[in-house]
Amino acid sequence: MGYALSILMSALQTWLNTKLWDSFFTRRFNGKAFWAYWVIWTAAITVSVNILPNDFRYSYAVDFVMELALFYGMCLTLYCGRWDRRLFVVITGYACFFSIATLSEKAWLLYSGMTQTEYVYNKPLYTAFLFLRWLCVVAFVMLVRHFHTPPQENEKPRAWIPASTLFPLCTLFVLYRVYNAGSAAGENDAWTFCLLVLCVVDMVALFLLDQLESTAQMREALAVAHQRAEVQSANVKALGNSYTAQRKMTHEFRGYLFALSDMLANGDTAAAQTYLDELKVRQTERILLVNTHNPIIDAILNQKGYAAKEQDIDLHFEINDLSDVAIPSVDLTVVMSNLLDNAIEACEKLEKQQRRMTVKAIYNKSDNPPTLFFSVENASKPVEIFGDHIPTTKPDPELHGFGLPNVMDILHKYDVFYLMDYKDGSFLFCLEWADAANEKAVAAAQK
Repeated sequence: MGYALSILMSALQTWLNTKLWDSFFTRRFNGKAFWAYWVIWTAAITVSVNILPNDFRYSYAVDFVMELALFYGMCLTLYCGRWDRRLFVVITGYACFFSIATLSEKAWLLYSGMTQTEYVYNKPLYTAFLFLRWLCVVAFVMLVRHFHTPPQENEKPRAWIPASTLFPLCTLFVLYRVYNAGSAAGENDAWTFCLLVLCVVDMVALFLLDQLESTAQMREALAVAHQRAEVQSANVKALGNSYTAQRKMTHEFRGYLFALSDMLANGDTAAAQTYLDELKVRQTERILLVNTHNPIIDAILNQKGYAAKEQDIDLHFEINDLSDVAIPSVDLTVVMSNLLDNAIEACEKLEKQQRRMTVKAIYNKSDNPPTLFFSVENASKPVEIFGDHIPTTKPDPELHGFGLPNVMDILHKYDVFYLMDYKDGSFLFCLEWADAANEKAVAAAQK
């Protein structure tokens, strides 16, 4: 009878855990597959908790660690989600379940005036109240489910979420002290009060988890939007300056032509030759560093190019005709601007004689679809690359470091192939962006 009841309680606990996790994560499997894995994990947890000899279970502390490991493994198997959220929800949910069950039992003993021994040896009462305790847990889970639905998770883990597991871990420590307080009534009451306070904190943390994370996401989204707006504003300004300079140059060119025409009409070829030599000297400094025949890309490359020159960066361009590029200009602007800004910022941290950059923008019309190859290689101090992420070294990191994540979001959106690498004092980011908008045009031209 005891084993049957214990197995039933283990099954109830795992079922309640799945109901709690449904509020925070999406399931990996549907239907029979999900419940097949659930049965396997329930059996594993039941065996480890109820059937293994006591020699394998030295104390409540060992029980806590073992069960948490099993439930975390179960959550990994059955649900999708970030590791930090899994860790927090599994530990906090486990602490809440046992806190509620323990506190409801303590409340009953206080109300009835029974001792722990009298209560445990009263089998009918103990069994009945065992179900009542878990009914309190069921009510808690249903309340959480009422206020929570699985959110759209950001892939970036948040440091404050695993740090928040300190509170449920403290709850487990207090539970351990409550179970081992023995006959010291005053000590037991003190630990029980601490357990009540921590249980409330854990439940509030579960309810507020998604709200806090959504607030953080909104804050980051505002920072991203602000950063993108600054990039767009700078590029629009650069484009306007470029056109203004071009109009000025066109106006001056007409004056040069009239002057030359008058000299030649008067037969003064020597003066005309001298005038042309002076014009050659004046035009050695070109208004545009590069001319790709694409006004948007020209604005970006020239703006960032002059910014690099101002920082004494040895800059080299390798480009071809980009007039046919039909990649959405807003997304292309964000990618190019951020990569060039990052390269300039990395060079600024070096001595002037070490600063160098090479920028390549090559449009391959022969590919199907056509592709834009873009790369930025720059001298840099050593950097650590973690997947798609490079930690920012700026103060207030939560409000910075959005340049590269912005780039990654766009590249993933268009399934762009890219490579990021650091080697021998040089950082390289290159990408090959399929221009799907020009695919049909190229196919028609080939026919």
